[in-house]
Amino acid sequence: MEYVFQNEFRIYFIMQFVKGGELFKHLVQVKRFTEEQAKFFAAQVALGLSQLHTQKILYRDLKPENVLVGDDGYLLLADFGLAKLVQEGEIANSFCGTAEYLAPEMLIGNGHDYTVDWWALGILIYEMIVGIPPFFHRNKHKMYHFIKESKVNFPDPERHKISVSANAQDLILRLLDKNKKTRLGVNGIDEIMDHPWFKTIDREALMAKKIDPPYKPEVTADLAYFDQKLVNQSEGEIAESVVPAQSKALIKQGQHNFDGFSS
Repeated sequence: MEYVFQNEFRIYFIMQFVKGGELFKHLVQVKRFTEEQAKFFAAQVALGLSQLHTQKILYRDLKPENVLVGDDGYLLLADFGLAKLVQEGEIANSFCGTAEYLAPEMLIGNGHDYTVDWWALGILIYEMIVGIPPFFHRNKHKMYHFIKESKVNFPDPERHKISVSANAQDLILRLLDKNKKTRLGVNGIDEIMDHPWFKTIDREALMAKKIDPPYKPEVTADLAYFDQKLVNQSEGEIAESVVPAQSKALIKQGQHNFDGFSS
């Protein structure tokens, strides 16, 4: 957040402008990332998730659309609408997230914890390398069945012309362990970053942004990676939503809680 201001009914948070837009748009553009590119991205996402976990926050909505790419090639996590603050040992029970990225325990409904984010990391790594999530099916009910019951299949390098290294496969399989108690990451970020697939990543250098990114967005214009329908809206089309009278009454009732909030 860069700064914040407020008016009678709203608080406005002004965020950093990330020129590269969503990782999803880049994945669609290139179809698949190389393993080195995927590794660079995955390491950052893992460290970001770990930072949230140390603050007792479950992210719960990891997907390429919620990962932003800076024009320097480094990533940021966005959209915390499904995030949840939990206490030590607390189990969350809400059903939420994006279908392709849901963990088995979310579908079964027997409670989830931090490891739900490590499952999603495994899905993300697979999708970045292969180009499609591992359990994807157009029929959502079948996809949910695959998530709960099916093993992870990797493409045939000869037939599909897509190769996934043994180390990458092993990491993905251990992150996509259907048992959250034995899933890689259950004991923290170190057991993920210590996996052989990440051995070429210098964690300290990565956090200091001293690694030359293997992929950088070609930012030809500040808004090149943003929805052009939104970019091309005229001033007359851009308007704040109307605050219903009932909501206004509630806001005014609790207004004192926000006196000087943005000063």
